[in-house]
Amino acid sequence: MKTATIRLFLLFCTVALSLAAFADDQEKAIKEIKKITSISVDSNMRAIVNRTMADMLKAKRLDLVKERQDMNLNYGDLFLAQQLAASGVKMDDIAAQLKAGKTMLDIANANHANWKEINSDAKKLNKKIDDNIEKSFTDAKKQAALNMADDYDAKADKVPADSNISKDEYAEAQARYTHLHDAAGAGLPTGDANGINQGPGVPPAVASGGKH
Repeated sequence: MKTATIRLFLLFCTVALSLAAFADDQEKAIKEIKKITSISVDSNMRAIVNRTMADMLKAKRLDLVKERQDMNLNYGDLFLAQQLAASGVKMDDIAAQLKAGKTMLDIANANHANWKEINSDAKKLNKKIDDNIEKSFTDAKKQAALNMADDYDAKADKVPADSNISKDEYAEAQARYTHLHDAAGAGLPTGDANGINQGPGVPPAVASGGKH
C-alpha cells in the first residue's frame, strides 16, 4: 500500500514539474514573440524585421507581407504561425481558425506547440534583428537599397494587428531601440557619430507610445 502511494506521489510530482516547465517555456516564448511585434511598429524597424525573418525562414519578403495581410497577423504572430507550419500544421488551417475567432496562442496550444523550441528560435531571430538594426544605424543607405532591390515598401506592409501592443511593450521597444542606437554610435570613429542621425530616427510611435 505504501509503495503504491509513493508511486502515485512521484507520478503527481513528475506531472506537476512537467506542467510547470511547459508553462515556463510558453511564457518565455511569448515574451520573445512580443519583442518581435513591438519593435516592428515603426516602419523602418518593420523593414528590418521583415528582411531578417525572410532570411531566417528562407522565404520571400513579399510572401511574408501577403501572409500578414491575408490573415491580419503582426510579425510576432506571423513568426508563431510559421513555426507551427514548420511542425506540420497547414497554413490554410491556421487561417481558417483565425477567421473563426481563435488567437494564434489558442491555435498553438491546440496543436501542442513545442514552446521550448519556439522560444529558442525566437531568441535567435531577435538576436539577428538586433544585429541588423544596429547595422542600419551605420549604413542606412544599404538598408534602403535592399528594400528597393526586393521591391519592399514598409508603409504598405501594415495590418491592423500591428497595433495590438501594450504601453509597456512600447516602452520596452523604445529601450531596445535606444540601446542599439547607442551601441552603434559607440562603435563609430570620433567625428562620425552624427552619421547615425542620417538613418531612421527614434521611432515616433515607439517614443510616444502611439500608433505608426
